[in-house]
Amino acid sequence: MKRPSISFNKEAIIDFFLNHAEKIVVALVAALACGMVWGGINAARTKPAAKDHLPSAIASQAEGTASHIQSAKHPPAEAVKDSQLVKLIDPWRAPELVGPPPVAMLNKPLFEEKSRRTKPMVFPVEDLRAVAGVVLLPLKENAAGVGGRNPIDVDMPLKPTKPPKRVRGRQAGPGGAENPNPNGLPPDAAAQFGAAQFGAGQQAQAARGRLVPYCIVTGLLPVAKQIGDYQQRFAEAGFRDPKRDQPLWSEYLVERSVVVPGGRESWEKIDMKAVLKRAQKEWSAVQGEQLPAGFLLAADQNPGAGAVGYCAPLPQLAGDAWGTESMHPWFVEQAKKFIADQAAAAKRAAEQVDSPAAGQNPLAEPDFQSPLNGPQPGMQPGMLPGGPGMALDAAGRPIVELEYKLFRFVDTAVEVGKSYRYRVRLSVWNPNYNLASQYLAEPALAKDAKLPSPPSNVTDPVTVPGTTSLVVRALRKAESKRFKPGMTEVLVLAEDDGSGSYSLRSLITEIGGLANIDNRLNRPAETRVRGAEITTNSLLVDMRGRQEDRAETRTNKPTPPPDPLEMLFLREDGTFELASAADAQLQINRFIGTLPFAEEQRTGRDRPEQAEPSPDNPFGNPFRSQ
Repeated sequence: MKRPSISFNKEAIIDFFLNHAEKIVVALVAALACGMVWGGINAARTKPAAKDHLPSAIASQAEGTASHIQSAKHPPAEAVKDSQLVKLIDPWRAPELVGPPPVAMLNKPLFEEKSRRTKPMVFPVEDLRAVAGVVLLPLKENAAGVGGRNPIDVDMPLKPTKPPKRVRGRQAGPGGAENPNPNGLPPDAAAQFGAAQFGAGQQAQAARGRLVPYCIVTGLLPVAKQIGDYQQRFAEAGFRDPKRDQPLWSEYLVERSVVVPGGRESWEKIDMKAVLKRAQKEWSAVQGEQLPAGFLLAADQNPGAGAVGYCAPLPQLAGDAWGTESMHPWFVEQAKKFIADQAAAAKRAAEQVDSPAAGQNPLAEPDFQSPLNGPQPGMQPGMLPGGPGMALDAAGRPIVELEYKLFRFVDTAVEVGKSYRYRVRLSVWNPNYNLASQYLAEPALAKDAKLPSPPSNVTDPVTVPGTTSLVVRALRKAESKRFKPGMTEVLVLAEDDGSGSYSLRSLITEIGGLANIDNRLNRPAETRVRGAEITTNSLLVDMRGRQEDRAETRTNKPTPPPDPLEMLFLREDGTFELASAADAQLQINRFIGTLPFAEEQRTGRDRPEQAEPSPDNPFGNPFRSQ
């Protein structure tokens, strides 16, 4: 028998399908038909109909449904009588209609409300800062008046002093207080700000009082930002009230914390009533406000503030006036701009005035115009001071509208040597208080009378300085000749136990010596110390410049200015203190009368001259340039 030949190439596979394809299809159809027949037979055998699906069961359920329908259509008579449906339906068959009230239309708004009033944002005080120092407050007179001679009074010089020299610089407050004019306000600022003229260049015999430590907290009250938020919220509201739609500030809260190294920060609320009582008891008077009205929050913007407003008053000082330490640095810059604008306006007004001919009275000219009536900063061309659109304060100065108002708080309940931090939280009167709910986005907005702000930033720690400070001065040539080579004079400004004010002590020492006033250092032929004894334990480390006043030896030839006289001291606690003759000049002028004379000076010869005030700053005004 011949072996069949099997081949799996492409042509053999195609030939196989062409010859046997119909056979394969018939076999598949037959197999599928057999499966379907077997499934039907198996279903009839294993899955009979349920009892509920039998014809008899279906007929029984249909009869029960028809019987239930017939019973619902024809209920029994007793069931109808007990039904409560009739009683519920009868009132609706004949309703009682009530007519509208006669003024029903007036209860509806004529126009649809644009928007409802919402809760405004309350912006806190910005850029809160604090400074500390010690000031001399005059004693408060009692009912009988202050009697007795001031313990620090001294006799006036027997011979007239020489004409005053030009002295530059001004001493900051004793005990490390800040310079009253560190920002360099331009001249004639006192006339613009109405500063009180105190005799700061006079002798200390007029200054009788007590030393009081203080902390002054200043910040920026965002008035423009608060007004802008009110306008944005209430400009399109359905209910408008000119008084409610402008922010009205209420009282504020000041919190103080004593800084303890390594300790937990604890905040204490300052009682404003106690602050006011303390001021009334201890302050002899209040210094007149030197700032323009536009720098301060107006009284009608802070109703019910009382004596302690957002810009607290300053106590009157003994023989001095407050400087820029009572202002926020932002307002110092604004004051400079204000003064520059005023000067420029006055200059323009003066240039517009024609110079009168010689021998003529300028007031008789018909075209004469006073420079005071000229244009002022912020005025439109042709607008006169006091005319429509220009607001003036009590002194006749134009009120400058700024985006911030000054916040100031004076705290005299502090202790020397301690460090403090402050924070402030203000509040405004609720513009939605007691309004009808139909005007508000939420009815709860009308409940609270005041709205508090978030707390302000916390100030940097400030340490209250002591009442003792080291000062230096330049001496005349005759004065410095009495010193041995390498020796120099150091002055100690400290509290006088008898007067409560400051007094000067003098010490002749050298570099490396302690600045302690000890009378045992005096010799019969040499006076090393003058004044009451005091221990500072400060070491003179270094000195720059010459203590001899070289101004009296200068010629008309141009010479370079001498190096400033400065001394560096090492305190007992390891910190340094820098004493400058320029900064100390004002305090020396004030208290030079408290420095006792040396034995060799009591004869009247070579008597130390009193330091004279600067011609540019005769009254020590804080707004004059130094």
